[in-house]
Amino acid sequence: MLHLFAGLDLHTGLLLLLALAFVLFYEAINGFHDTANAVATVIYTRAMRSQLAVVMAAVFNFLGVLLGGLSVAYAIVHMLPTDLLLNMGSSHGLAMVFSMLLAAIIWNLGTWYFGLPASSSHTLIGAIIGIGLTNALMTGTSVVDALNIPKVLSIFGSLIVSPIVGLVFAGGLIFLLRRYWSGTKKRARIHLTPAEREKKDGKKSRRSGRVLR
Repeated sequence: MLHLFAGLDLHTGLLLLLALAFVLFYEAINGFHDTANAVATVIYTRAMRSQLAVVMAAVFNFLGVLLGGLSVAYAIVHMLPTDLLLNMGSSHGLAMVFSMLLAAIIWNLGTWYFGLPASSSHTLIGAIIGIGLTNALMTGTSVVDALNIPKVLSIFGSLIVSPIVGLVFAGGLIFLLRRYWSGTKKRARIHLTPAEREKKDGKKSRRSGRVLR
């Protein structure tokens, strides 16, 4: 890692250290922000204990970073034109990194504080697009040339298609489980939330001991 600082002046080296600190801070926020989104359903439905769900999410997120490769990261970075990435100076590039990460950090902290389920990846994509457009306005270049339009369109297409695919597969799976998995009364109502099941079955609330009817 020390080779990154070879040949850099003190000012640029300090900026690079600050940029790396921003990256680490962003990744920490990404961990407690997006991991909660991933395990919220299994915890709420009581399919898994919260401690086990969080540990499992941490382990598999770590393995995903190590084994998942860089194809997704490169796809996001390549939304900016290659000429812009190659021709920018070190100070200019660090300013872009600061702007991108600071915008993503502020938005992630805001959505976390207000309890809004937002994706860190979507936030980062929006920040990169904003950087490209702002750079075009500041340098007087064409807005069309500020972004790798085919790559942006392909990523936007995946963002639109992914929720639809998830909806269809999850809805189809819950339909099949209700219809074919088991004829028992308990498993036929697996689509209900815990509160709805307790209300329907008239079970006692764990906290108050009152019967929910």
